[in-house]
Amino acid sequence: MQASIEIRKKLAMLIGSLISRCIREARMIPHVLSREEVINILLGDPALFEKLVLDEHAGDAELSKEDLTVQVDVAKELERLDRVEAFDRSFWDGPEVDLAPVLDMTNQLTRTFAVYLGNAATLFDRAFEDFMNKFRQSLQKAGMTLKTVDFTLDDVAVLESNAISHLAAGEFLQAFTFDRLLSSQIMMKQVVNLPAEGFLLRENLVRYALHDANLAASLVKFVIRISYISQGAWEDLVPVMVRQIGEEPGLCSPARLLELIEQDVVFSCNILRNSYAEIRKWPTDQRRSALESGFRNYKDRVGPSKFA
Repeated sequence: MQASIEIRKKLAMLIGSLISRCIREARMIPHVLSREEVINILLGDPALFEKLVLDEHAGDAELSKEDLTVQVDVAKELERLDRVEAFDRSFWDGPEVDLAPVLDMTNQLTRTFAVYLGNAATLFDRAFEDFMNKFRQSLQKAGMTLKTVDFTLDDVAVLESNAISHLAAGEFLQAFTFDRLLSSQIMMKQVVNLPAEGFLLRENLVRYALHDANLAASLVKFVIRISYISQGAWEDLVPVMVRQIGEEPGLCSPARLLELIEQDVVFSCNILRNSYAEIRKWPTDQRRSALESGFRNYKDRVGPSKFA
């Protein structure tokens, strides 16, 4: 049978709620505290230690017999990529900067991102499959069968609203995770056909942020940094952003984009495919000209980091 408007709308709302729930759950990862961490907590904050022990016993975790486990919010650093202090330095002028803290932070965030994204995808795949089985069973009880649903632009407007609510709150990680989960293979192949034309959630999210005074600069920093912290998995956000700033800049002009790119030493070295030490020798005009040319052709110039 063809899904009615009411069924499509209900399904879209349920899918949006399910994705948001999985995103919330994915950010909390169990972490086994080391002996030193436990001692420090015990001596520095006995009340916290007692709470952790009680939470451990209440959770009945497998590791609770010998170790103390806490739930760590791995998304905290990732959702604040635009404010990571290690990256906000004057790298090109003045004394040469030690890049070790920057690279250490980059490696740490890369590991955190991999855990978070893998967690979100696994949670969503399992939850969505379970949800759709129950959804189909409820239809069968009502004498209806449903194989796949063709969403219209009106249907997916509900989903876009969910994603934008994350963006409006400055939650870039969650907003773009919503986009990734929405286009996951299990959903596309088995359940829902998103509109073939007119629904460009990723582009719409970028456009929304670029036209918001509180989000524009932060979005650019987030997109730049997530492109390499994700080890290329989310680098497709860069050409989307560059194209929109070139065609419809909103509150971030091409000149401002160039400034923000120049401030990020990791992205600059990646895009120029040269080392920090070598780039520092270039005159300012040469560096900026090369960066401008590089980010315009970014999708064809992606390569490994070069710092040696």
